[in-house]
Amino acid sequence: MVEQRNKNVELPRFKRSTSTWEGKVIEYLLAYPGKTAVELTGEALASYYLVEALEGKVSDEEFRKACRAAAENLSKKLTSIQQMAGFNTITSVPSFTEPIAETKQLAVSQVPQQQEQEDNEDDWGIDIQLSEEMMDVNEALIIGVD
Repeated sequence: MVEQRNKNVELPRFKRSTSTWEGKVIEYLLAYPGKTAVELTGEALASYYLVEALEGKVSDEEFRKACRAAAENLSKKLTSIQQMAGFNTITSVPSFTEPIAETKQLAVSQVPQQQEQEDNEDDWGIDIQLSEEMMDVNEALIIGVD
């Protein structure tokens, strides 16, 4: 079997009308200062599809490193999108640079009420609202501890 590690691959060119969202993105990328449209597209593709592309093809350590990098890039982009859109909810995403330590979640009944009120105060002046999905996850975590 011939080793194909250093083989070059190329993504075919594509065109879109500037009246479409994809066309507007291509137009934006072509005018972006500092990086070429090809570089920007490659970065976006890698962040979005890297995990699937590497699954089962690299060592576990390299795969986890790629997962962290992709998650960080996508998390930063999600935060940027939410801020640009003026959404009141900002998704809180943990940092993936450090290994995630196991923690024991306390049931709500174990947290003193005064501490809970202090934790709920908004020090940044941002109105953060939990989505129904986030509330369901929190509820599932609390029920799972009992």
